[in-house]
Formats: sequence, C-alpha cells, structure tokens
Amino acid sequence: MPTFRSAWNWVFGKHLPDPPNPDKTVEAGWVPVWQGPMLTELLKNEGVPAVWVEDFNLNMGVYNREAMARIFVTEDRKAEAEAIIEDFTGTSPRHRKL
Repeated sequence: MPTFRSAWNWVFGKHLPDPPNPDKTVEAGWVPVWQGPMLTELLKNEGVPAVWVEDFNLNMGVYNREAMARIFVTEDRKAEAEAIIEDFTGTSPRHRKL
C-alpha cells in the first residue's frame, strides 16, 4: 500500500539525469565577440558543429565592458567544445545566466 513517504520520494526523490540529447542546442561559452568567429571555426575544424551569435545586452557595463558572443553546440558535444575552448584561450569558458 502506498504511503505518504513513498509518494514524497516519488515526486521529490533523486532521479537519474537524462542522457545528453544530440538534438538539443546548448551554450558552450560566452566569449568576447572578436573571439566568436575564431573559436567557432576552430570547433568546426575539430569536428564539433558550432555557431556563434552576438549577445546584445542593454546594460553593457553590468556583466562586462565589451561586446560579447555566445557559442552554441549540441548537448552531446558540449564537454568536448568546452575543453577545446579552454585549451585555446587558456581559461575555462564563462556562461551567462539568463
């Protein structure tokens, strides 16, 4: 017979994370806009499909002092893309919270 505890664990219990979805697009890095095309081309040469877009921010001085770009890859290649970006730039890629 189900109890309140079993229902609580079913709703709020620990669930296994979903595997990376190759059809889902995620952000691999938030970089200065002048690095966007360069890093995207580097990722494409390494076999990781990637695109970059300019991040239009109304409050330029709040998070950064220069124009920024976001690099997007598929979810299953995110770790590989972040490693390539870190190897090239020397720092781990930042992510911008929405």
